[in-house]
Amino acid sequence: MKTYLDCIPCFLNQALRATRIATSDEAIQRKTMDLVLQILPTLPLESTPPEIALEVYKIVYYTTANHDPYAEIKRESNQLALSLYPKLKNIIETSLDPLLTTCKLSIAGNCIDFGPQEQYGDLETEIASALESPLAIDFFEKFKKTMEASSQVLYLGDNAGEILFDKIMIEQLNRDYNTHITYVVRDKPIINDATMEDAIAVGLTDIVDVISNGSIAPATVLNQCSEQFLKLFEASDLIIAKGQGNYESLSNENSKIFFFLKAKCALVANQLNAKIGDMILLNQ
Repeated sequence: MKTYLDCIPCFLNQALRATRIATSDEAIQRKTMDLVLQILPTLPLESTPPEIALEVYKIVYYTTANHDPYAEIKRESNQLALSLYPKLKNIIETSLDPLLTTCKLSIAGNCIDFGPQEQYGDLETEIASALESPLAIDFFEKFKKTMEASSQVLYLGDNAGEILFDKIMIEQLNRDYNTHITYVVRDKPIINDATMEDAIAVGLTDIVDVISNGSIAPATVLNQCSEQFLKLFEASDLIIAKGQGNYESLSNENSKIFFFLKAKCALVANQLNAKIGDMILLNQ
């Protein structure tokens, strides 16, 4: 997905929000915004939004000397999600269609995102709404059939906190299918995206192989990923891509990708012929 002019105010808002989290020094905040305003006109709109976002956050981290301003927020998100784990497992075990319920919960967890939004709603309310609502774009049946024929699955994670919902989905997939799953995190902290530290914190490393994609972009930008990741990307029979950033960076890639996300901005929603807040399970 290319970047649009409408994305520029969003980049500025994200830069200001991250800078204020990283430092209370208004002089540094002003310097950061001045540098972001200088660099944005030099970045081609043909780039994906995550590629431009990466350059913006590099400036924030450089000027503030804080390379993980969302660290505490990520820890809190993981702890909150972990506290809901018994309830989520009970919901799945008592549902009429455990896999569909798990997929919906996985998408509900995608609300924990501090990139395009300043805060997310009450998580339990998000969960209840997800369980009651249909998928706005529904490739669930195709997803099941593709899973049945897949021996190697690559699961591209998104955010801290959300990663616990991914753990629950992987537990269900391991129960339902005879396949090998590899879970993928970011190489280093970027916004509130999940890293290996988060995977360990929620116990994901206890049930599945977890690797870094070798990139710090807030998505999966293939030309920045490691050779190890790219080999797995090509060899996998099915790829689960969580979140709007992964959709933005991979929407023009191959048809074995299934996108699980909540639409969080008007541009993405319009491109998908959906509404902001809709739950999406899409295979291009």
